[in-house]
Amino acid sequence: MTLSVLAAAGIAVAVPTGLLLWLNRTLVAVEVVGRSMEPTFRHGERVLVRRVRARRLRVGDVAVLGQPGHDVLAHPDELLGSAPPWVLKRVAALPGDPVPDGIPGEPGGTVPPDHLVVLGDNTGRSTDSRVWGPVPGDRVLGIVRRRMAPHPARADRSSPAATAERDRG
Repeated sequence: MTLSVLAAAGIAVAVPTGLLLWLNRTLVAVEVVGRSMEPTFRHGERVLVRRVRARRLRVGDVAVLGQPGHDVLAHPDELLGSAPPWVLKRVAALPGDPVPDGIPGEPGGTVPPDHLVVLGDNTGRSTDSRVWGPVPGDRVLGIVRRRMAPHPARADRSSPAATAERDRG
C-alpha cells in the first residue's frame, strides 16, 4: 500500500515537471524592445515565441533572433539604455530567394544557404538586414505565436499616470 502511494505521488510530481520542462524548451516569453516592429508590436509588449529552427520559417513570419553586435546598429537609441538579447523582425527572404533591394551583397544574387533576410515593419526606425545583410540561421530563437498579457510587475509602468511621470523625469 505504501509503495503504491509513493508511486502515485512520484507520478503526480513527474508529469507536471515533465510538462513544464517540455514547455520551457518549446515556448518562451520575449519582451519587445524598441520601435522597429511598430505598429505590429510596441515597445514593452510581451510575445509568446515557439522555438523553431530557421528552416521552419516562412516569408512573412515574425522571427525572434539573437541580438547582433552593437557596432552595426544604425539607431543606437533603439536600445533604450541596454541591449536586449533578442530582436523581432519579419522574414523577407529565405535561402535561395532573390536578395531584396536595399540589402548588402551581390546585386541580383540569392540569399545564401543557412541565412535569411529580415526587416522591421517600421522601416524608418529599424536596424535589420539592410544594415546587417543576410542573417545566419543559427541566430533564430523561434517564431512569434501570439501577444501575451502585460507583465504584472510592469503593467503599472505603462499606465497614463506612470507615462506622464516618466516623461517629466
